[in-house]
Amino acid sequence: MLKPFSNGKVKKAGMDLLKESLNEEELENVLQVLTYWRNAHILPLNHAEQLLLRYIFKIDKHAFLAKRLKRFESIRKKLRYIYKKNNNAMQLTGMQDIGGLRVVVSNYSKLKNVQKVLMNEVCFYEDKKLIKFDDYINNPKDNGYRGIHLVAKFLNQYGDSRKIEIQVRTRLQHSWATSLEIIDLFTGQNLKSDDGEKGFLIFFKRVSNQFSLIERNESFSKSNMELITREYLETVLKSEALYMECIEIKNFLEKSNQFSKSIEQNFNDYRVLLNKVEKDVIKQKNGYVLLRLNTIKGSVDTEFFRKEDYLKATKLYGEYEKLLLANKSWVIALVSTNAFGGVKEAYPNYFADSQLFLQYLGLIKIAANLAEAKLRTLAV
Repeated sequence: MLKPFSNGKVKKAGMDLLKESLNEEELENVLQVLTYWRNAHILPLNHAEQLLLRYIFKIDKHAFLAKRLKRFESIRKKLRYIYKKNNNAMQLTGMQDIGGLRVVVSNYSKLKNVQKVLMNEVCFYEDKKLIKFDDYINNPKDNGYRGIHLVAKFLNQYGDSRKIEIQVRTRLQHSWATSLEIIDLFTGQNLKSDDGEKGFLIFFKRVSNQFSLIERNESFSKSNMELITREYLETVLKSEALYMECIEIKNFLEKSNQFSKSIEQNFNDYRVLLNKVEKDVIKQKNGYVLLRLNTIKGSVDTEFFRKEDYLKATKLYGEYEKLLLANKSWVIALVSTNAFGGVKEAYPNYFADSQLFLQYLGLIKIAANLAEAKLRTLAV
């Protein structure tokens, strides 16, 4: 089958995406090339999925699998982020996660089993070496992200090899990532790329440390909350560094925003808002939605703005903030429909995932309370 675009044209389209603005003709050309390039990963992505389906549910019947092609906006955002960070452009042809699969398993032991099985497959190797393997479990990212990333190659309809990234996480690690994405979405930060408020960056890193401690304990694989709690608290309270970290997490969660709501309350409101409006927002294309949630009544109002009306949207957003400043029952947010769709695509079970995050945050808070009581006793 004849390819409609050469690799040279794909690279040029990637470079064009670094421009601040494109005229109509340039934009149309870039979108045509991007559509071809994304579609050239569909067959390899399906091959990768079939490979995973051979093993995953035999290892963990409660696992879930999600696949996706990288969204146009996400491709552009990543190319620009790398250029800004390294002052050097990444070639679009070198991007290894245009097609991606995520496997989420119950615990660390099952994650290691999945990793072992996959690393026996030849598609993950090139010249007898792993194409790419990142162990973010033992070497987490600066923001605290944990998981295993592997890259495999599969043939497409043109007879070309295309790279597919496979991420393997535990449910607790996934709940952490989901929650970070929710905060990014509603606060306009980019914590996922280590860019955002220092307080949030430190908070998520500390929570990741504690979650790792929780799921590395032997009792975690038994899914017995009483045993998990007992073992975790015994471990934490023996170490001053660990229990002081719990206290810092608790203190951050209790901080107030301009509506006199704690960060923990705010996060809960974001979850509810996300769940209530997902269908209406995702229907809207390429624009912004101004959201108002009344947490007392449980009612949600939405107003859609086209991309070119962004200034009008931000002005109205500011007016609503001033109007509702003294009223704790309201949550106001201005959200890009593209960003909203991206979160839904990457984290289809975000409500349940973030609920799990809050459940284990509760365990960290118990440790913090016990540590504070211990410190008061020592001070007497």
